[in-house]
Amino acid sequence: MPTRTAITIFQAHRMDRWLCFGVVLIWLAGCAPRADMVPDTAALTGETIVPVYVGTTRAQEAAGVWSSKFAGPLTYARVDVSVPKTRRPGIVMLPGMHPDPDRHFLTREVASFSGRAAFREEVARTLASDRITDKEVVVTIHGFNNTLGDGVFRTAQMIRDFDIDALTVHYAWPSRGAPLGYAADRDAVLIARDGLEQMLEDLGRAGARDIVLVAHSMGAQLTMEVLRQMAIRKDQTMLSRISAVVLLSPDIAPSVFRAQAKAIGDLPDPFVIFTSQNDPALRLSARLTGVPRRLGNITGVEEVAGLNVTVINLSSAQDAASNHLAALTSPSVISFLKQTEAVRRNLETDPSGRAGLLPGTMLLAQEATAIMLAPVALAERAGN
Repeated sequence: MPTRTAITIFQAHRMDRWLCFGVVLIWLAGCAPRADMVPDTAALTGETIVPVYVGTTRAQEAAGVWSSKFAGPLTYARVDVSVPKTRRPGIVMLPGMHPDPDRHFLTREVASFSGRAAFREEVARTLASDRITDKEVVVTIHGFNNTLGDGVFRTAQMIRDFDIDALTVHYAWPSRGAPLGYAADRDAVLIARDGLEQMLEDLGRAGARDIVLVAHSMGAQLTMEVLRQMAIRKDQTMLSRISAVVLLSPDIAPSVFRAQAKAIGDLPDPFVIFTSQNDPALRLSARLTGVPRRLGNITGVEEVAGLNVTVINLSSAQDAASNHLAALTSPSVISFLKQTEAVRRNLETDPSGRAGLLPGTMLLAQEATAIMLAPVALAERAGN
């Protein structure tokens, strides 16, 4: 969740350093370019093309243009993204007046599906091919203040940087994509629950065996709500397909997360939460919502004690382009996670096997595990 919502501090706090900080961030947000899905002819010469499937309840206004309005029915598309061949991991550079496939993320082609059945047929064909291992699907869910293009480009970056060979689908809920749209986005998350559940059902019907959910910020709230919704409906068939959940800087009150987890019952395993105490976005979110902290910046493991989750604290990451998304924007973290095969192996075992997961400080509280990565470990991995 970008820190643009700091403007509301005007209404609740005196003109202090938090207010000034928020104003600066809002100004920067207004100056930053936003990703769009309009095909660019410059992308035709791009050497690296990453296909990203998209499910959305946003209204489509033109080819490659989706608004922040809620359209109702779930629709699908495939976006072919041109990704710069040589670039710094974690960075998504957007084009200005002079798009360059060697420097910028660009949209090469957008192909819409005629309906949900057509999408399922495409997914079934892709899963049956040799390109996809074990019929695995990765679903990404964006956070607050995102355009559809923002989420698609970030998903393409993740696919490329982490060498993901699973079929990848991005769920684009109707975020306002505006710095002052925090309250509206929280409402939009509630509206978007059925669409995400329908998309997961379509993936299951198309033959997806294992579905990994990767959700950022406010998208984590949406993800937990959908899992809770399926559990209340006793849809164990669908829940059993969710093989792993990764929450990146989740913008959820810890008490709400605990209530959601209680309703879900047995959480998917592994269930990983990436946190950071250096996340200014979540600090502001905590002020806006009137709670001491959010799940994404908890300081220990007490808030999730008794839940079968692993908390990985990335506060030591010093090179992240965004401290609100350190797991995907820090070259050292990306390199570390890619090179450490033990991360995946240990997360797939029982909690007792997580003691040697990553070098750093480990805290245990009943079933929960919290790990704070050691700065030296990140530096060593980044240097390899």
